[in-house]
Amino acid sequence: MLVTRQLIHHCERFWGSRGELYQLEEADVLIGVYPASRRRGWWTYVTLELHKTGASECMLYSYRFQKEMIAHLATIASQVIRQWDKERTRVQAGDVFKLADVIVEGSVLNHAVLTPAFFEDVGFEYYTNGTDVIRFMMLHAIAESEARYVESFGLDALQERFADSGVDSLHVLRTPAI
Repeated sequence: MLVTRQLIHHCERFWGSRGELYQLEEADVLIGVYPASRRRGWWTYVTLELHKTGASECMLYSYRFQKEMIAHLATIASQVIRQWDKERTRVQAGDVFKLADVIVEGSVLNHAVLTPAFFEDVGFEYYTNGTDVIRFMMLHAIAESEARYVESFGLDALQERFADSGVDSLHVLRTPAI
């Protein structure tokens, strides 16, 4: 619990606010939800105990509070935990996770892809307390066609496609780029 408290303080320091904490049965990890602010125009949903299985934490973002994001993050966390228990491998940029349902009602995005924490200030991506080193990674909601594209051509190819198409990866009601 000590490391979890340290991660909460790390998030509060970088994001300038206190989060609400949630625990879901889907995955036995604590999830923090941090509100949008003038400086950060999006809500941030972050695992805070996933580091016990692979020294990484995962984040989802949305422009407005959406409770279903908490459930999606718990679903992804349970997949990460199963992967760790089975293979002892850490999550990596480009890993794709299938969601239990679309990201939000009216969306066609039903997968998530893991990337470095691009939207965060320098220094946030890695947390260390001198003993533990924990990496924060960002999840982007993607469509099934985009998930297949990542699996075939890699994350860089999808990111190029997003850049060419002007995709805002936080817009959960967007049209797929592929």
